[in-house]
Amino acid sequence: MNEEIFVAAPTDLTRVNVTLRSDIRYWTRALGVSENVLRSAVKNVGEHSWDVKAELRRRRRR
Repeated sequence: MNEEIFVAAPTDLTRVNVTLRSDIRYWTRALGVSENVLRSAVKNVGEHSWDVKAELRRRRRR
C-alpha cells in the first residue's frame, strides 16, 4: 500500500517561518530542499516566500 504523507500548509503562505516545525516540514517538502538549505535561504533573503523561492532557483543554476 502506497500512502502519501499529508503535510498541512502554513496559515500564511507568504512567509517561511523557520521557528515552527510544521512550517519547516511543509516548506522543505514543497520546495524539495533540506532544512539546512531552507534555513540558509531564509537567512540570506528574509522570510518572504517569493524571495526564498527565487534564492533557491538562483542556487540551483550555479
